[in-house]
Amino acid sequence: MKPIKATLLYILKDDNILLVYKKRGHGEGRWNGIGGKIEGESPVQCAIREAREEAGVDVKNVELCGIIYFSNVFGRDWDVFVFRAFDFEGEPAESEEVLPEWFNINEIPYDTMWEDDREWLPVVIRGDYFVGRYDFDGDKLVKSELSIVSKNSLNLEFAKALKETL
Repeated sequence: MKPIKATLLYILKDDNILLVYKKRGHGEGRWNGIGGKIEGESPVQCAIREAREEAGVDVKNVELCGIIYFSNVFGRDWDVFVFRAFDFEGEPAESEEVLPEWFNINEIPYDTMWEDDREWLPVVIRGDYFVGRYDFDGDKLVKSELSIVSKNSLNLEFAKALKETL
């Protein structure tokens, strides 16, 4: 079975990050980035669409900062393009799917997020780039691998992911 292709988007403003509390669907009951499945669109278009649908904001200058390969999350594999944005219009608003909330970057609620977020979300916030591989058993993390990719030496895997976003 092919991996599910999806996006995650983190909006940063000053020393704050916008997270959403998932009220239903994948990740229900956890804080996460804005995101969802790619539906016949580019990853960038998906991230922009999901921000509008889930949180009511229009993001601009969306930047790919990572790709994560998840395996066996409730029996499914996922390829997730991770984006960050600093420029947006609108005020984040609750939707049927999520409750958005700003958090200071020093007060991120990692205890109510996916286990792997602790490893790679600081990379997103720092402005670096990464490739991650996370193996799960249901919703429990069993193996992790994170490679930081410098902007000056983007590796082939990240370059391929970047090309896919265009």
